[in-house]
Amino acid sequence: MTSPSGGESTRRRPVAVPVAALVVATGLGVTAAFGGLAEAPKEPPKQLGPGATVDQGEFTTTFVESRTAFQPDEYGGEGKRFLEVVMKVTNKGEKTTTVGSPWSGTQRGLLFGAGLLKVTPELKTPYGPLTSVAAEGVPSQQLHPGVPSTVVIKYQLTDGQRAPQQVKLDVGTFEFNEGFSHELGWVLVSEDPKGPPTVAAQVTLPVQRKEGV
Repeated sequence: MTSPSGGESTRRRPVAVPVAALVVATGLGVTAAFGGLAEAPKEPPKQLGPGATVDQGEFTTTFVESRTAFQPDEYGGEGKRFLEVVMKVTNKGEKTTTVGSPWSGTQRGLLFGAGLLKVTPELKTPYGPLTSVAAEGVPSQQLHPGVPSTVVIKYQLTDGQRAPQQVKLDVGTFEFNEGFSHELGWVLVSEDPKGPPTVAAQVTLPVQRKEGV
């Protein structure tokens, strides 16, 4: 028998679709569902406490404690009260460097101290924080390569100002930058070249109060 015109003997041939095309289409569909092509979220700063060690690139820093201290006046005055942050710092570079000073408001810090980006609450001092290396009881400013050193940052408390219950330190890291034409040395890491340094860790230290301070 002759099959009638338009009968079941007329069949369509299957069309092959490349697997790669299906994968791409699926991926685009998932991306669209989640708001398009977006950058991966930035990793938040590590939240750390007393005794924590932070690898700052050029330095390894252990945050020991925060405490109040009193310095008597040798001339019989009222003396000075301080809040101190104590750290154990090892210079991993090949050259001796000075401890420098932390950031203070909009004022950039220097050298090691520049890696301490912010203290919360803000501690306003008459002349800015004082930073030194305790070397056999004699204050110094030098951090020698490979030698663990005790670094103390002192914030003077003005009249009527009480030390907070705790302080939180924003900590940055350093990377060695050789530059295009000459060596720049160690610089603070920043995700945005035109923005502030990146906060790698936040260290919260309870303040150990000395009696009467």
